[in-house]
Amino acid sequence: MSTYTPDHPTLGYVELERRNAALAAENQALRAQVEDARRLLEDQALVEQERHLNEERFQQMFDCSPIGLAIVSLEGGFVRVNRALAGMLGYTPDELLQLRFQDITHADDLEIDLELLGKTLRGEIPRYQLKKRFIHRSGAIVDVLLHVALVRDANGAPVHFMSQLLDMTEQKRAYEALRTSEERLRQLSTPLVPIREDVVAMPLIGAIDPARADRVLEVLLTGISGGRVRVAILDVTGVVDLDEQVAGALVRTAHAVRLLGAQMVLSGIRAEVARTLVEIGADLSGIVTCANLQAAITYALRLSRSGAAQEAGVTSHGNAQRG
Repeated sequence: MSTYTPDHPTLGYVELERRNAALAAENQALRAQVEDARRLLEDQALVEQERHLNEERFQQMFDCSPIGLAIVSLEGGFVRVNRALAGMLGYTPDELLQLRFQDITHADDLEIDLELLGKTLRGEIPRYQLKKRFIHRSGAIVDVLLHVALVRDANGAPVHFMSQLLDMTEQKRAYEALRTSEERLRQLSTPLVPIREDVVAMPLIGAIDPARADRVLEVLLTGISGGRVRVAILDVTGVVDLDEQVAGALVRTAHAVRLLGAQMVLSGIRAEVARTLVEIGADLSGIVTCANLQAAITYALRLSRSGAAQEAGVTSHGNAQRG
C-alpha cells in the first residue's frame, strides 16, 4: 500500500498560514465594523434620548410659562397653545386650535398685524412687537403685548410663527387709574370754586412750581372765558414758597384775567410773597389785593352787586328811553 506525499510539502503549510492570516484580518475587520455599528447605534440612541428630553423640557416650559405662547401656522391658525394663552382669551386649548388669530383680533388692530406678518414672511424684518387687542370669548377686550418671530427650516424656508403674548389688561387699567388720579390731583391743586354765578375763587395751598403755575393760568382762563365771571380771586394764603419765576407767572395770570374783562383779586399775600413781588418789580396795577380770602370774597360780592345794579339801571334807562 502506497502513501501520497506532496512534492513540495512546505508550500501547503505556507498557503495554510496565508489563508489563516487572511481570515484573521477579515475577522478583525468584521469585529471593527460590528463595534462601529454598535457605537453608532449607541450614539443614535443618545441623540434620540437627548431629543426626547429636549422635547419634554420644551413641553414643560411651553405649558408652564406664565405668559401666553402659541405656535401659529403661516396662514394664521393656532397649531399649539399653552394654558396661559387659553385662559387669557377664555378658551380651552382645544378650542383655540380650531381658530385663527385673525378670528379673535380686534378689527382695528388686524391690518397692522397682518402688515408686519407679511414683512416678516418676506424677510424684511426678523421679528416684530406690537401692542394689540384680542377679543375674549366673553366679548371683552384683552390688551396684550405681542412678540412674533418666524421659524425657518434648515434650508431657510418658513415653517411657522412663534408668538409670545403678555397680558397688559391689568397694567392698562392701573395706568388709566393712575392718570385719573393724577388728573384729580391736578384739579385739587388748582381748584376753581364758584362763589356765585359771576364770582370764582382759586385757593392755592403748598408749593407752586412752574408747571402748577401754568395750570393755574389754564384753569382760570378756561373758567372765566364764558364772559359771565366778573371777579376772580386768587388766594395765596396757603402758599409755602414763591420764587421769582412763579411769582412772575402768577402776576401774568392776573393780567390775562383782566384782559378777559374780569377783575382780579389777590388775597393772603404774606410778607415773604410781598417781598418776592417787590424784588421782581411786579406790576400790580389794576389788581386788587386783600389781606385774606374772607376780605376778598366780601369785596367781590360787593363789586358783583354793584355791577348788577348798574346793569339794571342801564336796562331800566334804556327801557324808559324806548318808552
